[in-house]
Amino acid sequence: MTLELFGYSEIKIIALTIELLNIGLLSGLLYLYTKSYRQIKIGFTVGLILFATMLLIKSISTVVFLIVDADVFIGRHVYIGGIIEFIALAILLKITWDY
Repeated sequence: MTLELFGYSEIKIIALTIELLNIGLLSGLLYLYTKSYRQIKIGFTVGLILFATMLLIKSISTVVFLIVDADVFIGRHVYIGGIIEFIALAILLKITWDY
C-alpha cells in the first residue's frame, strides 16, 4: 500500500516534508545570525549568514524540483544541489579555519 497525496508518491511527500522542515530551521538560523551580526559585526557571523543562505537556496531549489517534476530534473537537481552544498561547506570551512 502506497500513500499518494495530490498526485505525489509517498517518497516525494517525505522528501518535501523534510525539505520544508529544513527551510524552517535554516530560516530560524538565518534570523539568529542576522540578529547577532547587528550586535557584533564580525566576519565569522557573515560567513554563517552566507552558509545558511546557501543551504536555504539548496532546500528551496529541492522543493521546486520535487514539485515541478523530479523525473525530468533529477540529474540537474543533483548536480546543482551538489554545487550549492559544496559552496556552503567551503564557506563554513573558511570561516572555521580563520576564526
